[in-house]
Amino acid sequence: MKTQDDYYLKKEGDDFFDRNFEGKKVPDLRENKRTILDFILNANIEFNSVIEFGCNYGDLLNYLSTKKGCKCVGVEASKKAVDFGMSLYGDNIGLYHGIIGDNEISNDKSNNEKFDLAIVDDVFSWVSRESILDSISNVDRSIKDGGFIFIRDFKPHKFTKNRNHHITDSEVYNFKVIGSHLQIFLSTGMYEIVSESIYYDKSLSVGYFCDNPFNYRWSDVILQKKYTGYFDDVTKL
Repeated sequence: MKTQDDYYLKKEGDDFFDRNFEGKKVPDLRENKRTILDFILNANIEFNSVIEFGCNYGDLLNYLSTKKGCKCVGVEASKKAVDFGMSLYGDNIGLYHGIIGDNEISNDKSNNEKFDLAIVDDVFSWVSRESILDSISNVDRSIKDGGFIFIRDFKPHKFTKNRNHHITDSEVYNFKVIGSHLQIFLSTGMYEIVSESIYYDKSLSVGYFCDNPFNYRWSDVILQKKYTGYFDDVTKL
């Protein structure tokens, strides 16, 4: 287990839940999740099975299950969020305590290429750099050939990092990657952008301020996976 990932799994996941949801009435669907839902539905892609990495208590998954008839599972670093979501939604969805790079769903090979859609909402930038490729791999392996990945992530003009200002007893960073982490998927030649929205939004970076406006630039993107569909044949002379 990597240090930063371990910190989220054992402490900050639950602390984040406590700061934002403990003892509070929660809506049927949070506003940030509604914008993701609208973006996905407006893309007119077809999907019946969904996995969300970093799903918190699973409100988006529950909506997709109850309103769209999808089979949905989620992976979440906060055990409190998992327990809360299961108390709310029961058997409508499956929630699992873990991180992207190490969780029960990804570790079970029977779940390889099982899902039509993976959702990763503002999670990749918090993943330890030691395990980012493991995390990318787990998301990729979960998706069928022809399936889709939604990613919400920062889209800066250079590599930057900033400390999580909520944490004082450990050094935990947000790692922003040039062009967003979606570029790692594109570089394999197996993914193509179906839809992308690029925007500036300080409200998504709650309590974080800096002098670099590009650190507030975000990307919502849907990628489609095809193992060989994006490669051009070369004619032998």
